[in-house]
Amino acid sequence: MKRVGFLVLVMAIFVSLFAPTAAAAFDDISDQATLTATTLLQNLGIVNGYGDGKFHPDDNLTRAQFCKMTVMLSGTQDIAIYEGFTIFPDVRADHWGRGYINAAVRALKIITGFPDGTFKPNANINFAQAVTTVMRLLGYTDSDVGLNWPRSYIDKANQIGLTKGLNLNANDVITRAQAAQIFYNAIFTRNIDGEKYCDELGFTEQKVIILQKNGPSPDNLLRGLVTIGGDGFYPYRSAPDVEEGSQGVLLVDGDGYVLSWAPDIQTKREITVRSTGPMSVIGADGSKINNIPSATLVYINGEMDTWEECWIDIPSGLALRFYYGASGAIDYIFLFRPTEEGVVKIIGVEPTAGRNPLPAFDIDANAQVIKNGVAASWTDLRLYDVMVYNDKTNIVNATDFRITGIYENALPSREAPDEVVTLGGKNFELLPSVRPKLAERKLGETLTFFFTQDGRVADIRTERLPSHQPGITTGDGGVVLYNGMTISGDNPSYGNYGEGMPVSACIYERDKLSLQSIPTKGSVDLDIINMKAGTADITPYAIFIDQSGTGGQAVYVDRTSLPDEIAAGSVISVSMDTAGRANLIVLRNVTGDAWVYGFTSIDRSWYDEDESSSSSSYYTVTVENQYGRRSFYDPRSLGRDGGNNIYGLAVATYGNVIANKACVRVNNVRRSDFSGNSSLVVSGIARPIPDDLMVYVQATKNTYQ
Repeated sequence: MKRVGFLVLVMAIFVSLFAPTAAAAFDDISDQATLTATTLLQNLGIVNGYGDGKFHPDDNLTRAQFCKMTVMLSGTQDIAIYEGFTIFPDVRADHWGRGYINAAVRALKIITGFPDGTFKPNANINFAQAVTTVMRLLGYTDSDVGLNWPRSYIDKANQIGLTKGLNLNANDVITRAQAAQIFYNAIFTRNIDGEKYCDELGFTEQKVIILQKNGPSPDNLLRGLVTIGGDGFYPYRSAPDVEEGSQGVLLVDGDGYVLSWAPDIQTKREITVRSTGPMSVIGADGSKINNIPSATLVYINGEMDTWEECWIDIPSGLALRFYYGASGAIDYIFLFRPTEEGVVKIIGVEPTAGRNPLPAFDIDANAQVIKNGVAASWTDLRLYDVMVYNDKTNIVNATDFRITGIYENALPSREAPDEVVTLGGKNFELLPSVRPKLAERKLGETLTFFFTQDGRVADIRTERLPSHQPGITTGDGGVVLYNGMTISGDNPSYGNYGEGMPVSACIYERDKLSLQSIPTKGSVDLDIINMKAGTADITPYAIFIDQSGTGGQAVYVDRTSLPDEIAAGSVISVSMDTAGRANLIVLRNVTGDAWVYGFTSIDRSWYDEDESSSSSSYYTVTVENQYGRRSFYDPRSLGRDGGNNIYGLAVATYGNVIANKACVRVNNVRRSDFSGNSSLVVSGIARPIPDDLMVYVQATKNTYQ
């Protein structure tokens, strides 16, 4: 039966014993377990401390004080009926605790006097007496625990968890902190009937993940814990010590208020994303987490997904927090997406070499800098970089992404725009400071748009020269920029640029792409370990593009996939930023990632319909892999010996094969040669395994990614 009167009565448990003060964390408690226990009792209204706002955890408790606390916890309501008689000669009518002592002895039978007939109400209570009193409140008797008092009671209390966190002998006098721990434990301990005492008190336990620790209720009338699981929102009377993203159990009273928080045993690891794969993530600092199960739960701003479904949509620069259970396995992943919180600044003057520019923007000089989604430092900040500073995390998210486009439209209206339409019909959110500036512009104007790292427009300007951004052309005439954005429109230069060509792109005439070739220049030796291009530094956020040979198609490659050293002969182009550091490097066939791999077959075709002997012929090479079938023109018959074998093909930007190479079969590969899903040891060398690796099952003749 639930103790309905508990909340009404419990207010007085500690009030008269501990002298009331305002509900606030006690600044004289350093032990976390004691702080947790007193926080629960505070939220119940039963711990208020002394007049000086302190708890005095090391002071002792008398038998009368502890007796009153236990009676009040029992839910006994009418104490007055126990004040009209005397049981013990040293507990007379004028003793403040007579009613509570009499109720404990006669009604609840949870405590007794001494053999000489006295109660000794002002004597300090010891550990054996305190444990026995609370055990009897939970329904345990001598017949349940044994007759060897106090050992049998203490042993049983240890067994059921009542004495968790305490290491005392039977005759040790208990302190106020230790009493708080006993009562805290009692609330979560099972009584003689196997029911948790908190259930008997009308409380509930809710297993949740903390999304926000000071968030709004659905009706915006209260502040409290916003959770994943449970009711989704719980107010509190005093704030529990919680961490956003952590999992645990809330104790909630009958009014829905949080009483306490018990976090699970977890470890966590936070990583700033450089790139993600089907089973892995690479951090901005080069660290890697492998073997992520596809069914791992991912919470993105409170919305639940699985790693399998969302990994491809997680952009660089975001913070992923991995939570691990006691077994060491991943429990779940918590994703912090950037929000509008933070101060936006644009660097208007080229920073002076060797001088930290952050303090000039009222930003902590020691703030962590992330630029273009990669861990960097203040030395990487340049003219026109857009910075978003969050003082709560002390992180600066910076980017140099700005591009020229046409002002095509605005939503919901041109007079009061929240979004701008540009770059071939794409919608971008405007920061509040930009909205009045756009409202003054005319449709069709050519503007340069300055973006934040998360894709919001931070500024618009009219510049004399258009701002281009590096990209790779697509088969339909569009361009995939280095940050994953695709821009499209009429391509007057399409005849000059085939599919997979490295270019610089923008739009400065309506619906028309402006493309420029990336010039062949600056071929120097590269030291990837020390991030050097010749004598120049390579920025940590440098863009690497690898082409499949001269004139071949190109792809973006990650720095971690590059060899430690690259000779100048394999470097097509090195572009520098305003500080003379390499920030765009085009390579010639260094990684092989730009090649097309799969099962090849060859068809010979003729130029005329009657296939006469005088007709000219050409070859078509068809490649089948996990992405399907693709055919390429082979003017040199390079694929002639490639029928029905696994080949790699280098394809030119106009679709013809310019080189091929048979893939080498490696036999006797053992399970121990694999390092998770990241690498495979071949001939003593660890070879990286790409995320889009083709897997061929010979028995079924099927290919998979």
